[in-house]
Amino acid sequence: MTGEGLPERIIHEVDCTLDPDIVAEFDAWLPGHVRAVLACAGLLAAAIQVPEIAPGEPRRRRVLFELESEAALDQYLENDAPRLRSDAEQRFGAKLYCERRKYRQREALTAVAAAAPRCDNCAAPVPGTFCAHCGQSRDTHVPALRELAGDVTHSLLHLDGRVWRTLRTLLCAPGELTRAWIAGRRQQFLPPFRLYLAASILFFALSALLPQPEVVAIPAAGQAPAPAGEPPATAALASAGVTCDFRIALPLLQALEAPLQRACGRIRADGGRQLLADFTANAPKVMFVFLPLLAAVAVPFYRRARRRYVEHLVLFLHNHTLVFLGLAGTNLLDALALAAAPLAWLAELVSAAVLLWLAWYVFRSLRVVYGEGWWRTLAKFSALALLYLLLLGATMAGAMLYTLLRLA
Repeated sequence: MTGEGLPERIIHEVDCTLDPDIVAEFDAWLPGHVRAVLACAGLLAAAIQVPEIAPGEPRRRRVLFELESEAALDQYLENDAPRLRSDAEQRFGAKLYCERRKYRQREALTAVAAAAPRCDNCAAPVPGTFCAHCGQSRDTHVPALRELAGDVTHSLLHLDGRVWRTLRTLLCAPGELTRAWIAGRRQQFLPPFRLYLAASILFFALSALLPQPEVVAIPAAGQAPAPAGEPPATAALASAGVTCDFRIALPLLQALEAPLQRACGRIRADGGRQLLADFTANAPKVMFVFLPLLAAVAVPFYRRARRRYVEHLVLFLHNHTLVFLGLAGTNLLDALALAAAPLAWLAELVSAAVLLWLAWYVFRSLRVVYGEGWWRTLAKFSALALLYLLLLGATMAGAMLYTLLRLA
């Protein structure tokens, strides 16, 4: 069946060869790019294809654009293509190589072609491998165990480079990750909340798993040593003459007297182990409340700059991610010092250097994100640091009270 009497359409083929580091990121970016191209004058349709390759060959993606005429293609290449290509060049650089070809469509097979399958996610027609509307693959079969293991390995190693690019930017360029997010350059980095969540899980997991120094109770002068086998915290309370028979003078808080006495009894019974375990479990939840409060405190400091609340929150998410990573490192050093006593002085020195670096990092990130002078930033950094400590202390005190009441 020939296409006699039908308009002669033009097919513009873009054949891309991908570096392994950008495959996942490119697949996520490509559908939006194709939609932007289709918005140009003269473009009729597009299809994204994934060519089969032999093992060891680089990954490829092919996009076929259908245009109404050769004049429409010339107009697109002259007026729109340079602008649209610049985004890919800036995002992927030398890791992306594209070849372009032009074809004339001589035959029309639409009369006998089967209807394009529908996307399982958004129900849009999917003529190619990926949905041009939402980006989901047309192949949604339940994966075999081998395929699932490959997906997990790929996710852990992040061959697309997003994890390593995010961590490199976070560690080496204070504030740049937040600036990129505010400027809209988000696809190449991990989302702030996901990054913070991973760092907080790592920090609190290490805090729970790593060995902690034992508390040795020394009885007061004239007092007998604690009985053998008695928990250190119980011995410390007993040696100090502390009992659980106390009274709360404030009328508004007298309702807490009985549950706090019961909690004190449980602490004496097990040496505070359950209290420590419960408080450690509640600490991550407390930080989810603390960070939004801290971002709200920062709003008045930058009112003239008309910064939005979410911009402050993203900055604190990024900074706390780094703080959690730094503190996780110091926890590892402390555990090393417990295992090798001669290295304790070195671990303390490195830990002190890490803490100083974290303070400098936060100060530098404020300068980079808000773009203010050195002295103005130092003044705001000092005020925010003081408010940070006060708010953190109040939040942790509330968390401890909540833990004690749950322990009763």
